[in-house]
Amino acid sequence: MESNRQSLEGHEGADGRGHRISVMQSTQKHGDPKQPSLSGLRNVMKGLCTNDCELHFERFLRRVVREEVECKIQDFLSSRGWVNQISTSRATPFELRFVTRTPDIIFTNSNVISEDKTSIQIALFDVRDQSVVNVGPLSSLKVEICALNGEFGSNGSEDWTEGEFNANILRERDGRRPLLNGDRFITLKNGVGCVNKLVFTDNSRWIRSRKFRLGAKVVPPISIEANIKEGRSEPFVVKDYRGEAYKKHHPPSLNDDVWRLEQIAKDGKIHDRLSLHGIHTVQDLLRLYTTNPSSLLEKVGNITKRSWITIIEHAKTCAIDDDETFVYHTAEQSIGLLFNSIYILVGVTFDGQNYLSPDILNPNEKHLVETLKQHAYKNTDNFKSIHETSLSCSKPLTFLGVGQSDATEQSLQRFNISTEQEGHQGTWVGNGQPYASTSYTDESVHSYQIYADPVPDITDMPLNNPYGSNSMKDFFSGLCIEGDSWVPYG
Repeated sequence: MESNRQSLEGHEGADGRGHRISVMQSTQKHGDPKQPSLSGLRNVMKGLCTNDCELHFERFLRRVVREEVECKIQDFLSSRGWVNQISTSRATPFELRFVTRTPDIIFTNSNVISEDKTSIQIALFDVRDQSVVNVGPLSSLKVEICALNGEFGSNGSEDWTEGEFNANILRERDGRRPLLNGDRFITLKNGVGCVNKLVFTDNSRWIRSRKFRLGAKVVPPISIEANIKEGRSEPFVVKDYRGEAYKKHHPPSLNDDVWRLEQIAKDGKIHDRLSLHGIHTVQDLLRLYTTNPSSLLEKVGNITKRSWITIIEHAKTCAIDDDETFVYHTAEQSIGLLFNSIYILVGVTFDGQNYLSPDILNPNEKHLVETLKQHAYKNTDNFKSIHETSLSCSKPLTFLGVGQSDATEQSLQRFNISTEQEGHQGTWVGNGQPYASTSYTDESVHSYQIYADPVPDITDMPLNNPYGSNSMKDFFSGLCIEGDSWVPYG
């Protein structure tokens, strides 16, 4: 009897007396419901001899029955997936949509705008004819903007219940400010609403997907018959605003610091090497890449081919300053070369007045211009900066004709620049002057990394080349730029 008493727990009865009835807590798992029930029942039977045991027995049975019923219901719903499918289906003719696309990266404390730099737009659509609901009471609904988990809808499903949408709405972390500030509520006008001011106060790293979405839902009360489906944006990453100072520019500008380019970290090794050689801006990098790409690669240092291509391709997306041009003349002042702001050849003159497009030159003239160009690239300090509108030409671009061939031939005869370089040498046709190969091979990379700057074949250059200047082309009546020297790998 003593041992039995020690094994029982004390319970306070309704009459205030202590009762020793041991009731095991239900720890049954799915698939084995009987064992804990029998064990608990056995403990209850041990205390039947005590008073007021009916109260404890009733509580125990209620708990067991409730847990067992919940397990059976869950099993039934899990085994009958079609029940869930039916319950999640929302046959609604109206839905909210984000008309503009959000950028892939957003910074905290910065206004959320679309990829095209405009305000975020939301519209109410009638899915039956894919039109905006611009008339009637639904065209002026009040809409709430919220933050959603980036995983919501990641499986590609566009069908969800109102409960599922609300379950994915994110709230601020403990001790933080509200996750969203600004235009949390907007009113549609003719079925369209704009979110002019919206700011995230926290980054998205604290959730598993590391991404947020914007959500839009109608603010109640709203007619149940309307049954308007919520809208969601594409997922995006929210980073701390302190990282915005280090973000890359797409596209970069010529005056941007060189570390704004991809693969060049601020105060990193490549940035330090370039700064050591006086390359501080994107324009500095492009000028050296135009004049001597192998020298630029040497200054960048030992990097992979992929990184090198990424740097150059990103730099080449910048807009060229149309107003900044340079002229280089020979000692005789009879031949002149016209370069743009990053030293790409855009014009040639043989008489000091009429500038020709490089693509119309004959082979002898192209050899002459190429040699002079390479000589000019070694003497960029002698470039004279001019404004394109200051070029005093009776005809901005005069195509080479019969009357100009004599001037060109005279320029060929007078032209005498020492071009001896290491490597291949050739001879000018008709004048016996040597010319040098303009190919560059970098010793620090594998043999396949050869940077060729051959006599340009302008006809191969695409018309939409980002280095083409529309205003320059208009000024020179169709002037083409030299694009072959921008191909880093042959």
